[in-house]
Amino acid sequence: MNTPPKRRTLAPEARRKAILDAALAVFSEKGFANARIEDIARRAGIGKGTVYLYFPDKESLFKSLISDALGPLLTAAHATLDEPDLDPRETLAIFFEMVKTEVLGTEKRDLVLLMAMEMRNFPEIAEFYHENIIRSGLALILGVLERAERRGALRSSKVLKAPQVIFAPALLSVIWDANFARFGDLDLDAAFGFYLDTLFKPAEGDTP
Repeated sequence: MNTPPKRRTLAPEARRKAILDAALAVFSEKGFANARIEDIARRAGIGKGTVYLYFPDKESLFKSLISDALGPLLTAAHATLDEPDLDPRETLAIFFEMVKTEVLGTEKRDLVLLMAMEMRNFPEIAEFYHENIIRSGLALILGVLERAERRGALRSSKVLKAPQVIFAPALLSVIWDANFARFGDLDLDAAFGFYLDTLFKPAEGDTP
């Protein structure tokens, strides 16, 4: 029989982080729909009532989890992708490396899988995620692609109408690892490299 962790005395911000960390673990194990506040409280080593001091319900907890986990990445992406003098291919290569290091190489990949699999059942959370993360991220990506098009670097301008496809390698990685990793690895560096080769024309002097 598993013994719940002893309840801890923490500073408010540390307690909030402990709740969010516990929520991510519980959501990943049980799914958003089946997770309960008491499960999260037990994992965090606090009382159920303490969770409600910070988050009025499970939905607000999940929204905070999205903002805290992905908001800083979006801020960092703004600093890189908004740089007009940087080569567009290099810009997206840096972005892919950020996603690999800051999301796919951490427990945040579980959050991405949760959003991919469950958000259709929770439209309010999906709207929040779109308004606070996806819309801004897509605008950044589109800006890079438009810059590449002006420089004649894109293989096809059709991608300007579907900038969402830029996230395909990352999403594929999350879904593959969750369902098929035991059958073989997905080489993420190769996937990102292939995607960049697909998007951009070879630079002068490169072999096509």
